[in-house]
Amino acid sequence: MASRKRGSVRVRGKSISVVLDLGEQPWRKCPTSKCTGSVFTERAGDMVCERCGAPLAPPTLQRRRVWHSGYRNKGEANKALTAMLGTVDEGTFAPATALTVRDFIEKHWRPAIESSELRPTTRDLYLRTTTNYVLPHLGSVKLRDLSPARIVVWLTGLKGSGTGARTVELAGTTLHKILSAALDLELIARNPADNRAVRAARGTAKAPAPVVWTPEQTRAFLDSQRGDRLYPLWRLAACTGLRRGELAGLRWSDIDLDSGALKVSTTRVVVGWEVVESGPKTHAGARVIGLDAGSVATLRQHRKAQLEERLRAGELWQGTTDLVFVDELGRALHPGYLTRTLTARARGAGLPPVRLHALRHGHATHGLESGVPLAVMSKRLGHASIRITADTYSHVTAAVDQAAADQVAALIDSANV
Repeated sequence: MASRKRGSVRVRGKSISVVLDLGEQPWRKCPTSKCTGSVFTERAGDMVCERCGAPLAPPTLQRRRVWHSGYRNKGEANKALTAMLGTVDEGTFAPATALTVRDFIEKHWRPAIESSELRPTTRDLYLRTTTNYVLPHLGSVKLRDLSPARIVVWLTGLKGSGTGARTVELAGTTLHKILSAALDLELIARNPADNRAVRAARGTAKAPAPVVWTPEQTRAFLDSQRGDRLYPLWRLAACTGLRRGELAGLRWSDIDLDSGALKVSTTRVVVGWEVVESGPKTHAGARVIGLDAGSVATLRQHRKAQLEERLRAGELWQGTTDLVFVDELGRALHPGYLTRTLTARARGAGLPPVRLHALRHGHATHGLESGVPLAVMSKRLGHASIRITADTYSHVTAAVDQAAADQVAALIDSANV
């Protein structure tokens, strides 16, 4: 059992320090030659040296004193001592560590993220944000020195350098996750990013209204692509609102042409430039949606044409899955190729160039404008909640709401008394 905790103020020349005596605590030393790393810890399991990464020796009990220096006078030191003893009694005291933000990320957080069950795209986004925005500015800062004020200065600096609002928000969110992990490992007493001023500096980027084609432009594009081998994909994107990865990962076994429905069960997404196959983005993303008669007829014709291509290719056919959209030799299409091709085809048709995701936005926008209930559209899109749909298409729902108000008012004003 640890001995009684106490503290004192020490004056040595012009230096005034606070010394906390935390009693006897488990202590683990690095056994590596020429390394003096050690750590006090009550956590069980494997621990590694913060300096060299080697496994630490089994714990022994050692008396633990923690020094805090830099106080201007004894009154300030005594005030700090009282506050520290309070956190010790509350169980929230975390001894200062010499670990820098970079050390923690490279030795603890990055390996944990890389081995996590996060979606590949999410994992890649966190790691790229860390590399591009966190480490260059905060990597050399010691965890114990990272304060809310310092984080606010960092976020403000990013905005001042022209970094987009969405990127600044993402950088702040990523740092919060990093520091939450440090808090879980008891390397810091509290998360300095969990602060009202930091949240205000981070901001909440509001996505602009999606850019979509009008129904007439969509029809003109589809008419210009009839007969092309990718026409079925463009039509399906416009008439179902499937995401790019969902279209690229769609299989014939997921489609029931007789009942006119398809199941979203696999996505093919891009991480860097590598294509990674995984499940749907969210639980709600695994869904069954209905197909219109025109899309069913288009898919039947596409299936027939694909089988004919396979016969013509013979031994050159390389398809090993039943993907719906492949090239002439059965090879899977890279999702990036679909986006580039749509942009080029749109320009060729004399239409404003858009991303493939714009066809998904168009499906939602035109559906809501034509009276499709918000809940139904949210389910078709695979959104995790109806609120996401409402927020994303608030410009549409506002117009629909105004139209409803006008219709009801017209009905009342025209009523016979």
